[in-house]
Amino acid sequence: MSLKPVIIVAENLPIGLKANFAAVLGMSLGQLRPDLVGADTPTQDGIALAGITTVALPILGAPTADLPALFDAAAGLPLRLAYMHAAFEARDYADYTARISAAPLAGHAPQAIMLAGTRKTVDRICGRLPLLR
Repeated sequence: MSLKPVIIVAENLPIGLKANFAAVLGMSLGQLRPDLVGADTPTQDGIALAGITTVALPILGAPTADLPALFDAAAGLPLRLAYMHAAFEARDYADYTARISAAPLAGHAPQAIMLAGTRKTVDRICGRLPLLR
């Protein structure tokens, strides 16, 4: 199966937070699916550049209020990640895990999500969303 990943961020966030949240989700994707990261590539003069993604990873924008429904719609996909508001508020990872475990999923507010699956399924969920600008 060819995997199509996308990141969707709340369109009302400042650009710096959008970039940060997308980077966090991209980092998690690379950890979960290291096969999506290419091999190191040397330059002509022998400097090795670390591998980058081998698949397109579009970053889309959506209204904050739509993110929970988009996350729910992706429940059957092979990969589904969320950057919750609790992560933004947390002082460190221990604080983050405590905040996440203190409430059910419905009690958390996603600020960005990453989903991945077949092109057809991913497009059905978020194909109408614009690229982030």
